[in-house]
Amino acid sequence: MTDPDLVELFLARSEEAVPALQDQYGAYCRAVAAQLLADRRDVDECLNDCWLAVWRAIPPTRPERFKGWLAAIVRNRALAIGRENSRRPPTVDEGALELASCLPQGSDPLGETEYRALTQAVTEFLRAQPREVRAAFVRRYWYADTVEQTAQRLGWSVSRTKSVLFRTRNRLRNQLQKEGFL
Repeated sequence: MTDPDLVELFLARSEEAVPALQDQYGAYCRAVAAQLLADRRDVDECLNDCWLAVWRAIPPTRPERFKGWLAAIVRNRALAIGRENSRRPPTVDEGALELASCLPQGSDPLGETEYRALTQAVTEFLRAQPREVRAAFVRRYWYADTVEQTAQRLGWSVSRTKSVLFRTRNRLRNQLQKEGFL
């Protein structure tokens, strides 16, 4: 089943929508949630919450990139559950600390417009990077892989992976400084 077909099932409020979603993306969503949550019960709770969130969001939302949209829902819910239960894997905190120097700091949350501009700037930066560098960055900071897992997935040494991530963070920080975010 294609993503547009899946979205159409939700738009039609078909009883087949959630089972079709689970068949199509259940394993992928479970992998995303499991990377961010240490407890299997938390992963199950996360996925159930996400199926309901997708049901409630479509309609009116009609996601263009369904898989990425779904992954964002799962990731955000998994992070929230981990925060609520104080049971996040250490890789989540490690990745956040590594990126802290690249992103704007402050006690006030970014306004919606500034948040979208920052998101767009980071997205454009990543699109300009070579495919492997982008893959390493996303594996480490989106999927919260350890440096070792990232290296293994890319067939790199741990040393090379650390170096690429360090240099990429520095380039990101420089780019955001040029654009006035830092």
